[in-house]
Amino acid sequence: MTLYPTEQWLDEYGRLLDESDTLDDLAGGWGRGFNGDILLVISELPLEETTLAELPEPALAGIPEDVREGIGDVTLADAPETFGEALRPSLPAQVRELLYQLEENVDDGTLYAYIGLEGGDCTGVEVVGGPEERDVGFEVSASYSTWRQIVDGRPVASALLTGDLDVTGNHVRQVRYSAMFQLLGQIAADVETTHLFEGSRSSPATALVDEAVRQPAFIQRTAERQVSRTLNLL
Repeated sequence: MTLYPTEQWLDEYGRLLDESDTLDDLAGGWGRGFNGDILLVISELPLEETTLAELPEPALAGIPEDVREGIGDVTLADAPETFGEALRPSLPAQVRELLYQLEENVDDGTLYAYIGLEGGDCTGVEVVGGPEERDVGFEVSASYSTWRQIVDGRPVASALLTGDLDVTGNHVRQVRYSAMFQLLGQIAADVETTHLFEGSRSSPATALVDEAVRQPAFIQRTAERQVSRTLNLL
């Protein structure tokens, strides 16, 4: 399993996007004549509220118990400074890599991930330093808590309806390819994931919306795929 949100998780997500036959069907015209690249904005990462002791076991593998006890109260916001260049070589490789990514990739509690999409192909994935680094046609923004729910299977359509997820870009294309955006969330849920941070449970009202949109989203995706295949045969 890969830790979310890390560069390794994003690489696996990009691989699944590129291998998806369903994405090929739904997004055959995506990015043809317009910029179809997407920036994922993951905000409110709980670095100041999360201590090293609260990280999942895969993130701490290799750290002796006595060392864990001594560093358990260090928050992730303070960890890069606490474990400076002199101390980091003594840490397991995966812990050093995690600290490096937190230090380099997270800006004021926000992480930005670039997804290159053209047709049904993923042309590249990359964690970037900010929204100005890559020219994209669409931004998809939400808090870490919402993204975690989507990675765990929450429908994108539900998050949009409740205002937890925001998509900026050409509105007409958003509507035309709404099933594709839903699929992007479903493929994220296919990544074998271990979350770095604790998540919050959906409210009863949100859970009702989730269930209400699941079946219609499936029907819409199936219909759009069939239309796309029919057009390709003409």
